[in-house]
Formats: sequence, structure tokens, C-alpha cells
Amino acid sequence: MKYIKYFLVLLLIPFIVLAEECDISKITIPSIEQKSIEGNTVEINEPRIQDKDINFNLKMFEVGDSISYDMTIKNDSEEDYMIDEDSFKTDSEYIEYSLKTNDNSNTVKSQSTKTVTLTVTYKKEVEDSLLTNYIYDATNNLKISMNTKDKPKELDVITTDNIKESKDPVEIKNPVTSINSIKLIITIILSCIAIIYLMIHNKRKYSKYLIILLSLLMISKVYAACKADIDIESSIEIEKKPKLVDTILGLSNQENACIVKYEGDVTDKVGETVEAANVYFDKCVDNRNVIFGGFCWQVIRTTETGGTKMIYNGEPVDGKCESTRDEHLGIVGKPINYLNDVEANEVDLSEEYLYGTTFTYDKENATFTLIDTNLDTWSDSTYENLISKYTCMNTTGTCTKLYNVNAYASNTTAITAEYTIGNTNYAQIGTSPFNGSDGSLSKGGYMFNKAYNYNVKIIYGTTYYKYGSSVTYNDGKYTLTGNTYNLKNIAGNILKDYHYTCWNSTGECTNVAYIYFNYSSEAYYILLSDGKNGSDAVTDMLFSDDVNKYDSSIKGIIDAWYTKELSSYTNYLEDAVYCNSRNIDDAGGWNPNGGSTSQTILKFKNYGSISNLVSARILACSNITDQFAVSNSKAKLKYPVALMQEEERYNLSPKTTLDSPNLVLVKTNTEWWVLSPRSFNEMGLYNNSVNEKGIKSNYSSFYPNGTRPVISLKSNIKISSGTGSETNPWIIE
Repeated sequence: MKYIKYFLVLLLIPFIVLAEECDISKITIPSIEQKSIEGNTVEINEPRIQDKDINFNLKMFEVGDSISYDMTIKNDSEEDYMIDEDSFKTDSEYIEYSLKTNDNSNTVKSQSTKTVTLTVTYKKEVEDSLLTNYIYDATNNLKISMNTKDKPKELDVITTDNIKESKDPVEIKNPVTSINSIKLIITIILSCIAIIYLMIHNKRKYSKYLIILLSLLMISKVYAACKADIDIESSIEIEKKPKLVDTILGLSNQENACIVKYEGDVTDKVGETVEAANVYFDKCVDNRNVIFGGFCWQVIRTTETGGTKMIYNGEPVDGKCESTRDEHLGIVGKPINYLNDVEANEVDLSEEYLYGTTFTYDKENATFTLIDTNLDTWSDSTYENLISKYTCMNTTGTCTKLYNVNAYASNTTAITAEYTIGNTNYAQIGTSPFNGSDGSLSKGGYMFNKAYNYNVKIIYGTTYYKYGSSVTYNDGKYTLTGNTYNLKNIAGNILKDYHYTCWNSTGECTNVAYIYFNYSSEAYYILLSDGKNGSDAVTDMLFSDDVNKYDSSIKGIIDAWYTKELSSYTNYLEDAVYCNSRNIDDAGGWNPNGGSTSQTILKFKNYGSISNLVSARILACSNITDQFAVSNSKAKLKYPVALMQEEERYNLSPKTTLDSPNLVLVKTNTEWWVLSPRSFNEMGLYNNSVNEKGIKSNYSSFYPNGTRPVISLKSNIKISSGTGSETNPWIIE
């Protein structure tokens, strides 16, 4: 009997040895291929497989960025392996790993392959304090564990088909030794006999316990699972793209910075004028270029609401925004000989034509097509409904020459702006008159309404006219009041403050003339009716609540361009304020209470005299009707786009003489419009502009200058790449 116990111990050894043999080399990863990318995830290197080790090297930018891989697991063993879907979890706050199989089961059956989709996701914003130069490096080591013991689990929703599939009978096996169920039963019986015998017949206590421990170890080994681990190392670089506005403000901290803080009041939100705290002008010639929406732009300034104002700077060439670019096709206003041919923009509209509220255009075929159309004929009873509309002067609505109706000329004719498709300066969408007419104070408006057009009368002869310093209105009749004066002629500028006349000697009439300027024998005046006086007329044209009824010629062109070229990017833009300041600095003869008719010019705020330079740089916009914005019902923009303000131009390049700094933004070798009116002389209105040398200039509002739209990016817009130079612009995607 003494040899029996040794025999039993020897009997246990092969089972213990067999229990420790797991051929995990038969679990392999033949391939891993990229399946999909969400967001801007970039593979710095393709994933590498070595045995069962996988290495990812990725770059991510925004929360929600992710990449998915189809990973093939091959099982050449005789056993079914189960994936433990909880084994690959990571403690990372910022990166999440998820696993999904192609059949919603985690079993990799013997002698088969299974596709597993592994997804890596940037799930939580990395705090700024963890960034180094806007970069956060995340390295994670994790395992996907597979074993042969666990009961299969479902990784996703179980369907009826899956249940039928997974309930197929499976032969009971020892997961380690592959001993079938009969051999397993014999093994268990022999093991139990050996343990009982040794406990009864072994007299040495320590030997008994040793044998019990050895037996239990054998039993546990019989039921131990084989385990195969897929080791994953992920090196993930998270680049937090810098916001454009933060980049601009960051440049202001550099020594000798060309980003200059603005000091003064600003109106960047409708109805709110505040002292600026976050407004910086970008004067960095080599560091202000942006590509956004497929076009080049240049940064003007930051806004108090956190945005970044930019001005159009043409179409990029080879991803660059250099100032040496050639001309490109644009919407080109007709050149007008404004000195000798002031009626060149007047057309006959007495026939029935198709009119549209706006238009679209085809650059390659050089054609325009009207949108939202109606047939109409110009007349005294219809013209008000046709102001600011477009016509091809035909009934088809398609043409190569487009007319914007801008002002009344007669019962059969209108003053228009004329457009074709043609070459334009690289920095412009084209050229346009500010308005098709300059004959009224109202035509300095980005939008306008009531137009009191100027008239001129030669007073030199034998007829006496009565003039008055004021006027009353009763029962449909004007009567001259205040100081009155009877004159046969007005040579010698002697009218002074005698502004009103009925062009008769009685001083009574149904329509009264208001003279704002006289020179020698010429009297320049507007005609008043319905009880209006000179002050009422100025208010109607510049300050009334309904002053913004019709689009200016240039606004219509900018809106049509935006609709076609940039409307899909509206969500990137803030509702900025664009100030079309129509404040008067010196009313001259337009002031009926003391203004002399010998004063030639009405000066707006941005006239630019030496005494006015301080106020000309202030970004405050005092009149609600001048604060053009999408959200302002009194000065409503259709789209968040307009023109640069004169105040902005001044803060970028304040000098008005030939030694103006060579700022690429303002120097484009051509004349272009800014938003502000400048003056009204005896014959019409002048708007501010920038000449080919980048210096402040001005032109009659019906002269076609360059058109450069301005937009304002929201505060959260980020730079994806670039340095801001002409050859490497900041890219906004």
C-alpha cells in the first residue's frame, strides 16, 4: 500500500503539466485597416502590428474627433475564445476606446476569423493648463483580453437571429487540455480518490496538507482558461487649434507689437456704445492674411464682442494671398465721365420690362439672371416700387448688361447703375457706384429712402423774387416769414440766411424752394411740399426712423455676391455692427437757423478736416439708424456683410498725405469705397474712399470704385494652419 500514494501523486503530474499548456500563438492579428474618420483626426503613422501588439499614432483637434479601424482576429486553435469587452477600458479622461464586432457576439470560434471595429474618440476638452504650445500628448497602454473560459457575452443588442445562432449545442470540453467530457469525468474521479486516500493513509500532517494543496492546484488548473492579450499602445497628440481672435490678441504682447490697442468708445453691438477693452487693430503687414470660404481676407481689428473683422482681399492662387496676383473676373460698374457727362447713367424705362429684387451671375458666360421678378413699366405712379430693383431692360430676365434702378429722373427715365462681368483688381469683387445718383443728401446712405434732389436756378435779370428766413404752412399753402428780402438778382452772394423762396414776389406758394447755396447768379435748392421745412428735409434724408428703405447700389452688389459665394458660411459670422455714420459736423447752408447760403459744403463727421481728426477715429456710432446689422430692425442687413468704416481705415492708416504708411490692406493700387459719406457740395454728395496709394480720398457717389466686402468672424473660430503671411495664410476650415 505504501507505493499506492506515490503512484497517485505521479498520476496527478501529467494533468498539472497539461493544464499549463496554452498555445496562444494560434491567436493572431492578420490585418487592421482604417474604416472611417469623424472630424479632423489625422494618422501621423499607420497602425503597426507586431505579433499581437498594435501601435496607433494619431492627431486630433476637436472634441468628437474619432477614428475607427476594422481589426481581424484569427483563431487557429481548437478552442473558442471570448473577447472580454471590459478589458480594454482606459482611465484617460480625454480619450475613449470602444469595441464592436461584426456579428454582435464576442466569441471568436475555433478555426475562424472575426472582424472587430475598434474606435478611438476624443471625448473631453483638454484643459488649457495641460497644453504645451497648444499641444497635449496622450499615451495609453491597454489590452484586449481573450480567454477560453468565460461564457460568451453580447457586445451589442441581441436580435432574434443572434439568439438562434448562439444557442447551437457546444461540446463540453476542458478548455485547457481539450480532454473530452468522458476523460474529464474519469480525471475528476481519480483526483477525488487520490485526495481521499492520501488524507486517510498519510500520517504526516504537513505532507497531508501539501498533497491537498497540490490536488486543489491541479483541480483549478484543470478549469483554468487560456488567455490571449492584444496589447495596444496609442500615442495621441491633441492639438487645440488656436482661436483667430486669441492669436491676434497674443501678438499684441510681443515687443514692438504691430497689434495696437484701440482707446475710445465703440459700438459693436446694436444700441450699446461702451468704452473698448478688447479692440485691437492689426497693422502687421506680414501677419494678417486669412483664407476663409475660398477667398483671401485681411484682418482689420478685433471687436468688443469677441469677433474678428476682415476685409475681402481676392481669390487665392496656389493657397497664397500675395499682393502680386493678377486681375480676376468680377461684377464691374460702368465707368462714368463724372465731370462732363453727369447724365450718362440715366436710362429710358418707359417700356414694359422685367424687374427683379436681386440677381445671380455666371462669370464664365458673363451673364446675369434676375430673381423674384415682375413685369412693370416706369411711371410717376409705379417708380417708388421699382427703386433699388434690377432690370435687364428686356422681358426674359437674362442679360450681359444689368441695370440697378437708383433714383427718379422723370416720368419715363430713371438714374441707374450699370454692370457687366469683366476684369477687376485682385483685391475686389468688382467695382460699383456707391449709389447710382449723387443728387441728394440721402445717397450717402448704405440704405436710403426719401430723396430731395437738388435743382439749380439762374437768377440774373429784371424779375423780383421774394426771399425769407423762415416759412409757415397753412391750408396747403406756404408763406414766407421772418426776415424777408426782395431781390432782382442774387449776384454777389448776398442771400446769406434767406433760404426760402416761392420764386415769386408775393411769398406764397404750394411748393417752396429751400436754397442751401448760392454763388454769383446760381441758386442751388431743393423743393419742399406738404408743410416740410429745411430741417424736416434733412431729417427725412439722414435721420428718420424709416430712412433705410431702399438698398444702395453697392449694397445690392455685395448682397448678391454674398448669396452666391459665401452664404453657406453664415454660421461662422457674428452679427457685427457696420457704422454708416451720417452725423453732420458742419451743416453750412443746410442749417435754416443761421446757416449761410454762402457756405459751399455740408461736412459729415468723416469729412476729415484737421480739427475733426480726433472724432474721426472714434468707433462710436451714435444713431441707431446708422448701426447696420442683421439684428437691427431700423438698419437691417440681409446678411452679416457690409463695408469698412472710415473710422477703421483711419485707425489703420491715419495720415492723409502722400507719406501714408505702405499698409498692404489699404494699398491695393486702385480706388475703393469705405462706408461713410464725406460731404455735400452745391452739386451733389461725395463718399469717402481709399486711393491707389492707401490714402483717404473721396468721389461722387455715382462714380464706380472698388468693392471690398467686410465680415466679422465669431469669437470661437479657430485656425487650422498657417502663420498669417501672404504666402502662408491662416486657414479657417
